[in-house]
Amino acid sequence: FFFFSKISSRQICITRIDLCAKSIMVSAVLFATTLFAILSTFASAGSNEPSLAWLAENKEKEGVKTLPSGLQYKVLKKGDGAFHPTVDSPCNCHYEGKLIDGTVFDSSYARGSPTSFAPNQVIKGWTEIMQLMVEGDKFEVYIPSELGYGDSGSPPKIGPGDALIFTMEILEIQGGKVPAITCNVVTLENCNEKETAYVKKAKAKYLDDVDDMQVEIERLNGLQKSSTTASLKAWMGHRVILLERLVEANGGDDEF
Repeated sequence: FFFFSKISSRQICITRIDLCAKSIMVSAVLFATTLFAILSTFASAGSNEPSLAWLAENKEKEGVKTLPSGLQYKVLKKGDGAFHPTVDSPCNCHYEGKLIDGTVFDSSYARGSPTSFAPNQVIKGWTEIMQLMVEGDKFEVYIPSELGYGDSGSPPKIGPGDALIFTMEILEIQGGKVPAITCNVVTLENCNEKETAYVKKAKAKYLDDVDDMQVEIERLNGLQKSSTTASLKAWMGHRVILLERLVEANGGDDEF
């Protein structure tokens, strides 16, 4: 119930002004939210044409692996660490960043001192790849623009839509850790019961057919993009790694 008999014309006027101000404030918030969404879309837009062409060619090179996100990497040196860093775990790292034309724009090697940061403190490409590495690993990582600096770039050194190349090395995990996958798919050494069962099943099913294993890897990578439970996604990713090791083993590399 509203008792207008007790409200003066001045109070009604003030109320109208207050409502108007609130309406303007809501409109401003909506505008800012919309603008932020638009800018975020642009910032995360894809790589420019030269970068797209370069990435397409690079993914076909020997030793280069492509993750579902589009991130590419090649293992330069395998570390002997038994753990991956958690997303918020500080890591002591060496790195060098280059453009696709080979221009170096940043290097801890050149500075003569490693740098400490956590996966969640850096660009998306680093966030993803660091959680796949163990102490002693040295990777070359090829990062599409949407996992790097997007359409805004990082002037003056990194242009809009530029893909980036990083040499990355984790020297020490200084915070939280999760156990690494140490299963040897050839000897089954260091494989747990679930891993052993899966590797044996895969060997019986694919009979060392690398092409069939690659098809299954692509299928699992696709399924990881769909909505499912975190534990199921983790096991899909686990199977992908085991299959990749089987592919490499059947390509003549007995390291796995």
